[in-house]
Amino acid sequence: MSPRAPRSRGADQAEIAARRAVLARDAGLARVSSVTRWLIAGAVGLSGALALIAANAFHGRTIATNSSAQSTPAQQQVSNTAQAPSTSSSQGPQAPAQVPVPTPAQPVVVSGGS
Repeated sequence: MSPRAPRSRGADQAEIAARRAVLARDAGLARVSSVTRWLIAGAVGLSGALALIAANAFHGRTIATNSSAQSTPAQQQVSNTAQAPSTSSSQGPQAPAQVPVPTPAQPVVVSGGS
């Protein structure tokens, strides 16, 4: 005689159904994981493509070159001091035309919620 106890046919069917359910769940999780990876890769690729398009569409400002830009720093300093003061923004920050005047209104402070 066999040392194994005889099983009923219903128990075997339940065990098979449970194994199939586990295998179906694992296959579904693997499918979802694969789809998620592809979506992330697509989002990164699309983001990079849009960044390239935006970079090519909106160019930055270019600095015009002139003959004084190619001279040595000592020559530039002499030529800059010899010229009249310019209103160009390349001279650095300039003082405002008028000194700011404080306003007489009290500051509005809001704290809390309701």
